[in-house]
Amino acid sequence: MKFDKRINPIRKGLASSDYHGLIKNCKFVKGSIYTVHATYSPLYSEKKQKNLTSQLLFGEYFKVFDIDDGVAWGQSVRDNYVGYTSIQNLKRRKIISNHKVKSLRTFIYGSPSIKVDPLNYLSFNSLVNVTKKKNNFSFIPSVGWCVSKDLSQIKNTNFSLYDISLQYLQTPYLWGGRDSMGLDCSGLIQNLYQMIGINLPRDTDLQAEYFSKYVDESKLKLGDLIFWRGHVAMAINNKDIIHANAYHMKTQIEPLKLAKRRINKEYGKIIKICRV
Repeated sequence: MKFDKRINPIRKGLASSDYHGLIKNCKFVKGSIYTVHATYSPLYSEKKQKNLTSQLLFGEYFKVFDIDDGVAWGQSVRDNYVGYTSIQNLKRRKIISNHKVKSLRTFIYGSPSIKVDPLNYLSFNSLVNVTKKKNNFSFIPSVGWCVSKDLSQIKNTNFSLYDISLQYLQTPYLWGGRDSMGLDCSGLIQNLYQMIGINLPRDTDLQAEYFSKYVDESKLKLGDLIFWRGHVAMAINNKDIIHANAYHMKTQIEPLKLAKRRINKEYGKIIKICRV
């Protein structure tokens, strides 16, 4: 049996207890739930933390199986992605969120006022626990205050994919990124769909495998996902797409016809077009 190490927490000599009996010569660990308590926490494929593969957003859960020299190895609970991240960015407890960030970015203040210097920021799709409100501000314990209108109830999935995708226009391209300061093609799509209650996998090939409903290009509509080898874009109407891409080095809207002409030369033709 083959396991994909991107989504199966198995490494040499160590694995999640979920795989007990499926593999041999391993120490099996149940794992402990931690909550991301930094604006974001970089996730790497190796302990050396050189190649960024994803980013964990504030408030997301990370199941930790091993900690060594300040580096935690584990699995994101939200999308099952496996990797290494700094233990300093995590809190060893399950903080239950009741809101999520719906604006591209919300500033964090030390008091409920826009006149004080911001302490930090949180990005779109981050998860927060609001305990009190004052003067149109919401308080996040041990973090600070943010503008209430930047948040939405955690269970709210009634968002327009068109409207929330436009917030990302001109956002710089960053391989492995999910944060509002920079993200890649699959990170953009994952964030958008998580906001409407669909937890897509992290990488483009995994996202393409997620869908069983395929559509013809002639029937393209808002929300349809167009997959090439190693790239994904989202239709915003029957002829235009939005995607984070390394050609423009930012999130951009362009006609699918033009994108196909360019992308097909490097990645080949469209593999599939999918719809929820």
